This record gives sequence, structure tokens and C-alpha cells, in this order.
Amino acid sequence: MKDHLGNNIKDEMDSIQIPEDKLNHTIQMAIERGKKDRGGRGRKWMYYSSAAILLFGLLIGSALVSPAMANVVSKIPYLGSIFESKGDVVMDMSDELREKGYPVNGLGVSFPEKVIRIGIEGDQDYFNRVKAEVEKVAMDFLKSRNYDAYTVKVSRYKEPKVPQKDKETQQRSEDFQLIDSRVREELGKRNVEVLQLAHLARPESIQLEIPNTTEATSDEIKEVVREIMSENNIRPIPVEIKKINMKKREQDRRWREILQTVSDDLLGKKDYKVRMVGYSVHPEPEIQAHITLSSKDEDAKDFARQLERVIDEFLKSDHMKERIKGDSYHITIYSKDDKVIN
Repeated sequence: MKDHLGNNIKDEMDSIQIPEDKLNHTIQMAIERGKKDRGGRGRKWMYYSSAAILLFGLLIGSALVSPAMANVVSKIPYLGSIFESKGDVVMDMSDELREKGYPVNGLGVSFPEKVIRIGIEGDQDYFNRVKAEVEKVAMDFLKSRNYDAYTVKVSRYKEPKVPQKDKETQQRSEDFQLIDSRVREELGKRNVEVLQLAHLARPESIQLEIPNTTEATSDEIKEVVREIMSENNIRPIPVEIKKINMKKREQDRRWREILQTVSDDLLGKKDYKVRMVGYSVHPEPEIQAHITLSSKDEDAKDFARQLERVIDEFLKSDHMKERIKGDSYHITIYSKDDKVIN
């Protein structure tokens, strides 16, 4: 923090919190055992100056809202840890537990309940011995980030029973693997990039995703797939070609990363009262936040507008320009009853 801001401002920023006040959707983040390669996710950014500037703007702006809400909005200075991005909470917690020697197998978080579920391998005696320890490590980890919105549930991991495939299902699986490898090989010779090849069950079809800049026609590509099926005595399956806008695909990737950065504090801290977050890039980028306030709450709209302002200030910061790349975007705040309130 710069000296001219004064220690009183820093103290106020450190102490400010947002006041407390159905998306039936669950996100499970599967984590492969033992994987440690997480690219550049460990980078940290410190944006204290931006936070201070934003603090002044919000304190001034708070006078424009209702007297009943003035005390509320004056306590939304900035999204704390967004200015020091720490990385994905689930993956980092998994790493923390493994580094301490606990055999974690599967760790995920469910929304909007915000329950972090941890699976521990081992027999019942071992699980009984370490359960409390694992819970403490997990809670201490959350506390170190000031994330009080999550609860933790530790259970003993049990190897799921893999259903036996019948002969017909097994044959279909083998046929698809052959189609996948041969199609990629043959289309590669024709300079056609296969972004994804999927076998859809209902209705059954082969779906092929290719760049929308591909010179080969859809009919030409379908014919290649049909010939491969015929040559290998595979019964005909309808073929669908989906052309992907590569600029939109790149934009989608960027905004997925942007959402992760924005969501860290919003989901992790009770004070923000955010149940779920989401994003879309169609027709243009949008960040969505679902809060716990009802649209009938007299303070909901004021709170939503201030929350939108905080997110917007961060997205417009110099530090986010490289990711935003000049995109026009929207920020939409939904109430508990799923109504837009900003």
C-alpha cells in the first residue's frame, strides 16, 4: 500500500466485510491421483493500489444509495483475494493433503451447498484414525484463505464397481476407437483438423467438430467417415459435422479463466453471499453471479449494483487487459429467485 493512502485507510480496508444476509446444480472437479503439473496456476498478483482506488470510489458512491443500504455498500470495497489470485481451491487443497501424506482419491465441491467432499483411501481402521486430521488440515487450509463459505465432508473412498460390458457394447466401443483413429489419420492427410470426435448415443451418431475455416466441405468429410466405416465392416452411423468458430473458442477459453479468477472470493467468503457463478460468450461475454438475496428484499438491487460495480472495476483494471483483450461484456446479478436485479 502506498504511504500517501494513510494507515487508517489500510486498516479500514483490512477490516471491511460485506454484511450477511435454486440452482439444483452440482459441479464435481475430478482430480487425477498424483498429478502435479498445473502449468502457470501458481502465479500470484498483488493489486493493492487498484484496491485502494476502488475503495475510495465505492465510499463516495455509497452516498447515492438508500440510507438503509449506505452502511451495506460502504463495506464492499473490493474482492479481497482477487487481487492476490491463489489458484483453484479444490486442486490446491488436494495438493496440500497429499503433501502431508494423506491418500486422497477424488476431491470435489458441490454447489450451491458449497460442500467440499474428500475421499480417503485405506481400510476402515486407517480411515477412522485420520478422518479428524484430514478435516483439520482442510479447514486450516480454508481458513488460511479466509474462505468461510465452505464446509468439509471426509469419507472413505471405495473403488466403484465397473459394470461389465455386454458383447454388443464392447463391440461398439472398439468400433468407435477404430473410427476415431482412422478418421483423424485420413482427415489429417487432407489438412482437416479434428477438434473433437464424439460418439453420441441418443440418437446414435458420430459428431465431428472442425474449425469453421476448413476448406473441405461437410459432404467431403462425411464421405471419408462413411468409407472408413464401410472398409472396416462397421454398420453405418449418421455423421454430423459441427464447424467451430475458432475466435469464439479462444474467447471462451479466456473467459473461463477470467471466471475462475473472479469467483475465488465470491464463492469462498460468506460475506459476498454468492451461491453460484457462471459465464457465457454468446453472443458476447457475460459474467453471472447468483446471490442469496431475494428480489423482494428491499436492499437486493442496491447490493447487486454495488457488487456489479466491484466486479467491473476489477475487470477494467490494467492487470486484466491482457485477458479481456478489448471484449465488450456484461455482468449479470441474479437473485435467490433467479431474477436479474442489477
